[in-house]
Amino acid sequence: TTARYKFDLIEKRALYSIIRNIRAQYIENENGRRDLFDDLIITIHEEELKKCGDNTKMQNIYDALKRLRNRDIEINNEKMWLSIGFVNYVKHIKNKSYFEVQVSKEVLPYYVELAQNFTSYSMTVAIALKSTFSQRFYELCCQYRNAGFFFYTVEKLREMFMLEKKYKRGCDFKRRVLDDPQKELRELYNAGQCDLYFEFEPKSYKGKEVTEYKFYVYTRQTEQQKLLEYESAKQAIIYITTTISRFSKSDKGYVKRVVNAVQLHPEIAVQVAQKIQKKFEQYIDKPAKQIGAIIRVCLMEDFGIE
Repeated sequence: TTARYKFDLIEKRALYSIIRNIRAQYIENENGRRDLFDDLIITIHEEELKKCGDNTKMQNIYDALKRLRNRDIEINNEKMWLSIGFVNYVKHIKNKSYFEVQVSKEVLPYYVELAQNFTSYSMTVAIALKSTFSQRFYELCCQYRNAGFFFYTVEKLREMFMLEKKYKRGCDFKRRVLDDPQKELRELYNAGQCDLYFEFEPKSYKGKEVTEYKFYVYTRQTEQQKLLEYESAKQAIIYITTTISRFSKSDKGYVKRVVNAVQLHPEIAVQVAQKIQKKFEQYIDKPAKQIGAIIRVCLMEDFGIE
């Protein structure tokens, strides 16, 4: 996914259609043999490629598919060196309104490997995206969805997107390459038409210029997780407030400091509550004042709360 290439929108949609078909045949099909390949013929309906713009002409589609046919893949590893095209041929069956595409058995295993990174749903989303930048960021987000974040330098992004000579100003790069895809994915996510979106923030600077960005991937699952974490932290803070108040009645200021510290760092709220509960159960037979002192030492040593 981090390879350097520059496809136009029609080429990318054709590739997504190819990958989606390969996934259906070799991954989702229980009878599919992932180690037995022949040349594969795939059909792509005209409408899938015409969606690339309101005025997409058939000649534009022909030109894009010719470019795709002429592109080479080079594979060089310990076992072999291979130079081959993304597709063998493209044929337009005009009276049936579809394109016939043949993929070589030599490159098919690599398509299958790529298809494993996507679901049929994510392929459908990718095909619908309006810009190649949005498509590329969607690919990256799919790749890093489990980690939840990823980093890229501006230099690396320029190299990946082949933008060495475009958007020289940082503000133009941010607007066209980052802001626009982020907006498109977020709008589709909010409309229930996309399974993820991303946010980003500067990570490194050279003077006033941003040199690296950190990207955060959000999915329906992470949104639900955030809600659960918020509710857990909320309940933990209530428990902390009640318990600390019970064992530190003479020091209201301490109670306030503990609560403020946890509210500033809600990610530790559950841990603090569990630690307090453990100490309380461990020393339940001790006087309240002594339990309060034990908890106080514990919070200072483990969390730096004084």
